[in-house]
Amino acid sequence: MSSIPSEVGAEKTAVPVKCNACEALQQSPFACEDCHQLLAHVQGANYFELFGLPQTYQLDLGLLEQKYLAISRNIHPDKYATGGEEMQAFALRASAAVNNAHDVLRDPLHRAEYLLECTGGKSATQDKRVPQDLLAEVMLLREELEEAKSGRDEAGIQAVRAEVNEKKQAAERLVAEICEQLPLAANEAKDSLRLQLNALKYLNNLLAQT
Repeated sequence: MSSIPSEVGAEKTAVPVKCNACEALQQSPFACEDCHQLLAHVQGANYFELFGLPQTYQLDLGLLEQKYLAISRNIHPDKYATGGEEMQAFALRASAAVNNAHDVLRDPLHRAEYLLECTGGKSATQDKRVPQDLLAEVMLLREELEEAKSGRDEAGIQAVRAEVNEKKQAAERLVAEICEQLPLAANEAKDSLRLQLNALKYLNNLLAQT
């Protein structure tokens, strides 16, 4: 039996499911915590549903880690060494899927990208635009950084880093605000989110150079 999403306001939660092998109710929809049989419905589930978490930007990261560790133990391929080739192959795919889902959800930028994708927003490949004047600002900051580095001006480097951090934090605040409106946000809001996520990539790259 599959985990059926339910709507509570704008949030989606995972309903407990029963294992087809032992019928025990489960909150973690990857494998039965009692008999360790993999649950067949996990293929195609979204990342939030895999962990039984609400589809929201403001995640409880401690709970995410708990769910990740519990599910990882249950689906470790070693548990299915005697389960036949089909079960072992599925265990490997499930393990890879849960690792990827965990990596996405624990990172705020990747989580926002995934939320935008889940709600029909454009990807970075589809829309490469950034907020107006950002490219000019980044170019100017990069020139200031290069000049400070060539002159071994540590104060100048720190000043550039502080300004980039300020712009990054402003973009992160906007990302968080818009993500909390999903999936009900209008297309204009989703476009704005796309611009801010693109901006963060530029700012993070520049910050890594300081």
